Amino acid sequence: MFRLFRDSVTRPRAVIWTGAVVLLLAVLVVIALGATSTRWFCADVCHKVQDDTIASYEKSTHSEVSCMACHEPVDANTVVFLLAKMKSVGELYTTVTNKYELPLNAGSALSLNKEEMGDGQCVQCHSARRKISPSKGIIIDHKVHEEKGVWCTVCHNRVAHNEKAAPPKLTNVNGTPNKPHPDFMKMAGCMRCHDAAGKKKAPGACPVCHSAGFDLVPASHEASGWLPKGHAEAGIESRKAAAEEQTEAAKLVAGGVDKDLAAPVEYCSTCHSPTFCANCHVRGGKP
Repeated sequence: MFRLFRDSVTRPRAVIWTGAVVLLLAVLVVIALGATSTRWFCADVCHKVQDDTIASYEKSTHSEVSCMACHEPVDANTVVFLLAKMKSVGELYTTVTNKYELPLNAGSALSLNKEEMGDGQCVQCHSARRKISPSKGIIIDHKVHEEKGVWCTVCHNRVAHNEKAAPPKLTNVNGTPNKPHPDFMKMAGCMRCHDAAGKKKAPGACPVCHSAGFDLVPASHEASGWLPKGHAEAGIESRKAAAEEQTEAAKLVAGGVDKDLAAPVEYCSTCHSPTFCANCHVRGGKP
């Protein structure tokens, strides 16, 4: 090969062909980078294992926002962009070899990663000065949360993937079904930091988050049949769900997520203290 460059007769041809090959490779790389950054590639080629993710995305308020707008570094230079692309190759390998495990992003881990999903991802479109309109009866002080270092997706983790409108349908290679991710906008999500007992980072007293006159009793509690059967079944299911999430929580903590943010919250205990049940139930006996 190098002889072609040393020979004055073959050198011009060697330079031309080398330049052509380099130019062709550059064009292919540019085309590949562009193609792999499209919604088409994410949804239909690389991430077929993410059919549930795509379905929930298409049912969300962000369905017209490019995947890359949120899932690539903000204002990345060429080197950072290429490194992010190289990292995603690992996902392609697990997809092709069927070595993935559902749910992907277990425990909504990405939303708890400030480096990859910090405020910068959101303020590209959402102004930090916009007027906040929380739901009726809810009091949210975004400024206080920001000052405490709480970034957007710590709470708003399912905005771009609406699993309520598009429940998961895929199954693992071993046949186990995919399952929804935790929704941190529910009260259990708030109680990761807010605790009525005052043992966590923020107060959990009702008036902190709910305005006066707000009905604190869930609709399920008012339904016919709630007592005695309904509340017992709900309590069992709530404890079961929290126990199943302990494995995911351990993985999140091992990955560097704050233990309070990672720990599953048993839904009943968001309002009821451990002694609440004892008011009616006698240990080892019947109510």
